[in-house]
Amino acid sequence: MNCVRRPFAALLLCIMPLLTSCVVLPIPTTESKVLAGKPVREEQLSFLKPNITTKQDVIERLGNPNVIWEDVRVFAYNWDMRQGILFWAVGAYYSGGMGTMDIPKHYALLIQFDEQDRVQRLERRVRPPSQSYIDFLKEWVRAPSPQSPQNQLGQGE
Repeated sequence: MNCVRRPFAALLLCIMPLLTSCVVLPIPTTESKVLAGKPVREEQLSFLKPNITTKQDVIERLGNPNVIWEDVRVFAYNWDMRQGILFWAVGAYYSGGMGTMDIPKHYALLIQFDEQDRVQRLERRVRPPSQSYIDFLKEWVRAPSPQSPQNQLGQGE
């Protein structure tokens, strides 16, 4: 009987690593679900004119911003859209678990004002997931203003 157990034990030792596993599968989706914040659509931005639109006009049309950086006169409106779903599964012998989670895409509408509280520049951007929010804002503030007074709404997407 001992002879039968040894091959079975050897087979079991060979199979055991196969019984534990982890699966992670990202599934792209359309950006139709808002995960956080209130999206600012391009059609809502037609009133924004550099050197003309005031800070008060912006607040009346878009509401209060999520972030106000007073030192550099910047408003930030933030929202997250679902760009995919992450499916995960973990198994170990006879037990395991699985689930899903949303993969967000971080958007921001950034508006900088001049000393007279008029729109100086604006841009709708996507923040990389690996970049902290404060670094994202600092990088945008340090970036040179565009040469023409036209906005940059389509960039960064």
